[in-house]
Amino acid sequence: MKVNGMNATDRSSHWRPAASADIDRIYDIQCIVHADYPEAREVLLERLELCLMGCFVIERGGVVSGYVLSHPWRRFSPPPIDTKLGTIPAEADVWYLHDLALLPETRGSGAGAKVAKLLAEQARMAGYETLALVSVNGSQGFWERQGFSVHRDKTLTDKLSSYGSEAIYMERDLGGEAQR
Repeated sequence: MKVNGMNATDRSSHWRPAASADIDRIYDIQCIVHADYPEAREVLLERLELCLMGCFVIERGGVVSGYVLSHPWRRFSPPPIDTKLGTIPAEADVWYLHDLALLPETRGSGAGAKVAKLLAEQARMAGYETLALVSVNGSQGFWERQGFSVHRDKTLTDKLSSYGSEAIYMERDLGGEAQR
């Protein structure tokens, strides 16, 4: 069925695995969404290449309007913004959601909740029982609705400094959750 010259299926957004070819669009979206805390293109590309199974883009009609980058990491030790990791640490014990960025036209569509569920599934498949992230830009309420809770610890203060003064470390326990 065609609607205004488009297939009806082209009108819905869907998350798909990210590829290296998406990096320019990921970088452009990041510059819009996180203008106060941009990261170098090379840093974003490294995250993507270190853990392809944790990186996705949301697409509608062939146009990418958001992305998520995630990877295994160490609990209570979020990597500084705009810093290359080198490798995934052998002692990684959480699945870390590095960045979720949605363009304004994609927000409120349910895309964030959908990818949070997708990342929980990816983490479980990889053997992790905890998701972790740093909430920025007033996103704490959204992440709480996705099952995350705030973890305050004095040792996190310095580690969160590159994320801005309102950064909050959060975790979601997957161990007791049934797979859906």
